[in-house]
Amino acid sequence: MVLQFPPWRHDSELAMIRDWFFPDHAKHDVFSAPIQDMRQRAIDKVNLWLFKAGQLPAAIVATAGLTEALLHDDQERPARGISDSAMQSIYAMAFARFVNGFVDRDVARSHAAEMALKEDGSEVEEEVLPSKGENSMYAHAVTIGLPQKFVDLRHQVAHGNMPNVYYMRQMTLQALAWLWERWWVKSVTGDPSKALREVEERRRISREAAEREVTTHSNLYGYGPKSMDGLCREALQEETSEAVSRSDQEGRPQRPGTAQKRKARVLEEAF
Repeated sequence: MVLQFPPWRHDSELAMIRDWFFPDHAKHDVFSAPIQDMRQRAIDKVNLWLFKAGQLPAAIVATAGLTEALLHDDQERPARGISDSAMQSIYAMAFARFVNGFVDRDVARSHAAEMALKEDGSEVEEEVLPSKGENSMYAHAVTIGLPQKFVDLRHQVAHGNMPNVYYMRQMTLQALAWLWERWWVKSVTGDPSKALREVEERRRISREAAEREVTTHSNLYGYGPKSMDGLCREALQEETSEAVSRSDQEGRPQRPGTAQKRKARVLEEAF
């Protein structure tokens, strides 16, 4: 699928999403800081693109769906209340959508547009069956190099026969590897540097805006540094005035340290 008006700003942004989905394949500087897991950010970005554009290449949508399933399947899954059966359903839905996005469509009409190439660049000679149903799915899978076991698993989960979580996880990882080799490597060849600089610049602007908002709020409501100093000075002046007044009335000096204690109470209450 070639979008006339792609939702990403430029090729660099799509390359950035590629590296976020597949950090093991991204180029990293050995002297740079540890790489953060940006896969959830990539999923959110794809969902935003899908909302804006209405449709995206099947490989992008499938990558997001399969990756999201993997993110649900971590060591903290039981604590979040996701049982094995629920995890099986999550994997099954993501995998079925992945396979359907490539083979469960009008095969005869889409064959020319989605014909895959062999590694040496020659066209696959397998003829696509014009009929509907499972036979056409397998035939079309052959033309794009989609492993038969992927279609088998799709049919298996569609009929309610759920494999165990470990098997589903391994098949999901293999599906992502297939998407990387068959689509991302060939279709997304840009450099993510430009997009990464833009992301960092937006973060800097947001951080500075947040700092300005905190400073404005602090000064407005009397919690800023200057306001705090003024509050302490007023407390000390009030305490000194009261001490002098009591000393004059009672004829004895005020106990030392009262003003300092008052200042400490003011600071404690303010924070």
